[in-house]
Amino acid sequence: MHSDHSPIRRFGEFCFLWACSRIESFFSWGMKSKKVQKIHSHHKKETESLPKINPSRIESVKAKAKTKSPNLDPIFPFRLIFVFFFTLLIQCQTSGDSSLPLATQKKNQIHKEIVSKWESLSPSSIKSLTYLYIMGDGEVHSGQIGNQTEGKVDRFKIGSISKLFTGIAILQLQDSGKLKLDDPVSIYLPEIKMVKPKIQGYREITIRDLLTHQSGLPSDLAKGFFLPPDAKEETILESFRALPNSLASMERNEPGKIHSYSNLSFGLLGNIIERSSGEPIEVYFQKHIFEKAGMKHTTLLESLPNSELISGYSGLFWKTQTIRPVIRDLTAGSISTTGEDMGLFMKAFFKSKENKGLFSSESFEEFHRSQPGPTSNFDMKLGLPVLKTSYEADGKIIWFYGHSGSLPPFFADLIYDPQTEIVSFVAGNTLGLQTGSLKETNTKVMELLWEERMGLRPEPSPLPTPQNKELVKGENGFYISPFGIHEYKEGTPPTLSLTGFDLGLVEREKRYGIDLRVFFGLIKINDPQLNEIRIEFESWEGNPIFTLYSKGLPKGTAGIGVKFLPDHKFPDSQFFGTFVTKEPYAIVPKLKLEKDKRGFPLLTIYYMLGGMENTIQVPCQWEGGKTLRILGYGRNLGERIELREKDGKSILLYSGGEYEKD
Repeated sequence: MHSDHSPIRRFGEFCFLWACSRIESFFSWGMKSKKVQKIHSHHKKETESLPKINPSRIESVKAKAKTKSPNLDPIFPFRLIFVFFFTLLIQCQTSGDSSLPLATQKKNQIHKEIVSKWESLSPSSIKSLTYLYIMGDGEVHSGQIGNQTEGKVDRFKIGSISKLFTGIAILQLQDSGKLKLDDPVSIYLPEIKMVKPKIQGYREITIRDLLTHQSGLPSDLAKGFFLPPDAKEETILESFRALPNSLASMERNEPGKIHSYSNLSFGLLGNIIERSSGEPIEVYFQKHIFEKAGMKHTTLLESLPNSELISGYSGLFWKTQTIRPVIRDLTAGSISTTGEDMGLFMKAFFKSKENKGLFSSESFEEFHRSQPGPTSNFDMKLGLPVLKTSYEADGKIIWFYGHSGSLPPFFADLIYDPQTEIVSFVAGNTLGLQTGSLKETNTKVMELLWEERMGLRPEPSPLPTPQNKELVKGENGFYISPFGIHEYKEGTPPTLSLTGFDLGLVEREKRYGIDLRVFFGLIKINDPQLNEIRIEFESWEGNPIFTLYSKGLPKGTAGIGVKFLPDHKFPDSQFFGTFVTKEPYAIVPKLKLEKDKRGFPLLTIYYMLGGMENTIQVPCQWEGGKTLRILGYGRNLGERIELREKDGKSILLYSGGEYEKD
């Protein structure tokens, strides 16, 4: 049910993409010389003055190669001749730029370096991508690489980056006095009172709870999430506005207890925007955000004159075209746009600091302020709703802000610094081997831009110091997290299973690092990203837990693994088997419930995203009667499953949908 490929990526996906990227690099090496990509760049120089920042240049360290003495090299004279003519050739090729100002030459050099990074992902894997960067000097650089629609401007879906626009709209309405962040949601959506609390006495859910993914509502409503690819706008809007009525069959957990990433919450925020503003949602976004920023090729819906949503593709080595992903939860991830329009958006966004942009300067500050979080939010910093990542430069802490988005096969990533007004953005249209590289490459581009502008290399902040002075070992047994089921076993070294891998745990800085070996433990995987991962065992609310984090992935961002004890209690055997839904285009087309030999009901959830099937297995607890509970805390965990009979057939009710035994 993931429509978001946020900074939180499953470890199994990471390992898969890590291995595939090595394969991909082999194939793409031979392809780069065979196909030349068209690169369209747009430069818009703004005459309006921006805050001045001291110019600087990148300080790169080049290794000095050892050279042999000429009398030991019989072809040394020929080397001199070659160097002479090679230098002459280079001078002739670059003489046309020598008259340009040094600053312009430097910008051109940076531009080529950035474009080369994006070209490395295309054409071998990602069919098309659009990018945008701003160096903090008021100049917007944008372009498109790869396939293009003839005679049309191509739009790309940006997935959950749409949530930033939703947050801006909510703060605009607070500026105009039409709502307050800490208002109960029930003021605007009385339907939420139909949601039953798991335990009586929970406080009301506020708008701020929805914005910060801590409402206690289910993460998603699977039924009706995807709509037919040819759905008319009237149908889409009707489904969007019917979302509050779906709350009647739901149950909620305690608000403020834990972060649980939720598209449902942001779909409800869109309904709050409509009801508090008195304007249709697409009109509100168009009038108060898109037009205000000058965005001519951006829409919340599907159709827009003079532009077209680019086709999407999926596949490992051979790409096939996918159907258009149309979703009900518009304000959670439906926006499609271009790199150039995102540049206009960011410039209008930054002008808010002077009360001349999209909202007030007070709202701009609130948007970026670290919001109060639950006790499980150990190190993660969340704005409204941007994710904050700390870096260090010259001994000082700096913050990068942003959000990732995925509506497969579309993936996007946005990173920016509101102080220097440096921005990097990318969106691609392909689900494949290089998909996971989009965010990684965008981060590198952002670091390059910041270093060029500020003259300092930004480095991710060091890993936090463990709370305990001594290494805390895990307790033998099973744990559940948003990654799935894990088993911890004591030993030398101890091991922890993670998405099918048994990882050796080695002590590093009073916590655990990962020792991953393949081919029967003979070959150690020595990858920098894997080496940075840390696993820490501790206690939370009396429960043994573990957290997984690394540089750039703050502690708590990936959720927590909570220990559970199998109780060997199971419902009637008639409810074990495979269950399917009749819903067309379902994001969860089937479920499989099994009697796991380890002593608990095991649920396998199948997801269809971008034409590719994904699964996750979660443990359940039979609560007696006709109710199962998915164990754990976090996205899609802790939710209820109802067991029913209908027309003589066994039925599972999950996430608003009805699944019939196959």
